[in-house]
Amino acid sequence: MESLDRARDAGLDPDKLRRAFALVQEWVDEGMLPGAAALVTRGGVGGEAYLGVADARSGRRADERTIWSLASVTKPFTAAALMQLVEDGRLSLDEPLYRLLPEFLEAPRTAFDRQTVTLRHALSHCSGLPGFSEDNLDLRKAHRPLEDFIRSFARQPLFFAPGEAHLYSNCAIGLAAEAAGRALSASLRRAVQSPAVGQYHALVHDRILLPLGMRDSALRPPTEWDERTAWVERSGQEGTDYEAANSRYYRELGIPWGGLFSTPRDLVRFADVFLPASGGRLRVGLEAAQHGTAAAPRIVSAATAALMTRAQWSPPDAPADVAVGLRDAAAPKLSREAVPWGIGWDVKGAKRSHTSGDLTSPQTFGHTGATGTMVWADPGVDVACVLLTNRTAASGWNADAPRRALFSNAVMAAVL
Repeated sequence: MESLDRARDAGLDPDKLRRAFALVQEWVDEGMLPGAAALVTRGGVGGEAYLGVADARSGRRADERTIWSLASVTKPFTAAALMQLVEDGRLSLDEPLYRLLPEFLEAPRTAFDRQTVTLRHALSHCSGLPGFSEDNLDLRKAHRPLEDFIRSFARQPLFFAPGEAHLYSNCAIGLAAEAAGRALSASLRRAVQSPAVGQYHALVHDRILLPLGMRDSALRPPTEWDERTAWVERSGQEGTDYEAANSRYYRELGIPWGGLFSTPRDLVRFADVFLPASGGRLRVGLEAAQHGTAAAPRIVSAATAALMTRAQWSPPDAPADVAVGLRDAAAPKLSREAVPWGIGWDVKGAKRSHTSGDLTSPQTFGHTGATGTMVWADPGVDVACVLLTNRTAASGWNADAPRRALFSNAVMAAVL
């Protein structure tokens, strides 16, 4: 299903946007992807397409009601939730993490000073923490609660001095979510019997999803959504009761670094509020989210939106021999001299081989996910783009050719 009726009104060439969607259709037809959903906005929705099957087991088609596992596209939501607490005066980005979470110092000593790690480091993936803890999979196999992951993440050693290198870290994002939970539970800066990360879920729901009218989005999707949710192929854990994205246990964890489920129409509302033209306010889907109020919802200030989408550090990638076995398998296996990263958002900068393609501006920000998902927005042309799939990136569908970048190039070519 494809809709391009509003493309020209949004300042997009419908024929060229149709070509972008046709690329994804080709990948579905070739068997590269079971299904996909794509949506492009420019102040308003310019076009969307729902292709292939949401569940290859039953043949259920992908459509506008399909809910997709966003995987790591969850991280900007976690960062935005934390920044709301910064705006409230409850947290500061440059306060050392150990002061917020005292048990952060109860970890194996290395040559690097844990007292210098800040929330800004954690949210920009240069904290020195690894991608995952060594017992991450064991915790999942044992169906342990989210609090146990936080305990484990806090014990992870540093592999380099904060700010010295880039190493994509789920551990760091998990600890940032814990800091948010403690801010909400008035337990910051003291030891606790149990992590407060459970407070994080209501924060995201009440202060991001609900105001933006994201009714088809949840960190812990209810069981009644199962019949609408895309089944992710090639997880590497097929048939297990802890399988990423697909198992009920995984879906109920609500992990801050990758547990959000959503739709393209919902997701683009979130991305759009970070474009300068929005001023931090909802533009896309406004009529559905206003609930009779006069003012457009704002989830963050314009100043916060600008900060989150601006590079905080641009260190080189950590050497390949750092944190061996503890890296996120979905993270790019590159050795780049500079890796700019914002607060939760990947900032394109001078990166090449970027998923947003060759034609987007250096100010472009976005994120990808292990389930083959992608969202980006280019402030230079006020365009936001979503591509959601149900086959993992690790399966290689984007490896033999940079398909996400090819799609992005075709989208940018449609800008009038």
